[in-house]
Amino acid sequence: MKNVKLYTLSTCPWCLKTKKYFKEQKIPVECVDYDLAPPKEQGKILAEMSRFGAGNSFPFVIIGNEVVEGFDPERFSELLGI
Repeated sequence: MKNVKLYTLSTCPWCLKTKKYFKEQKIPVECVDYDLAPPKEQGKILAEMSRFGAGNSFPFVIIGNEVVEGFDPERFSELLGI
């Protein structure tokens, strides 16, 4: 199973749908709510997001070495092989 990391906003409806998708699929994830993280941690999150060459949009999903920006369950499934 590939590692999955989610960067989300605690109040974003698309982020909540993304969390729900992985929970329903029983896929373990590391989830960080950007807006609830301390400012120093937020800087690290933005640096990691830009390292992947992506914008600053949420949800930001890392599956293995691939990035999906936004709620895209078809792409999530494809990358996870389910």
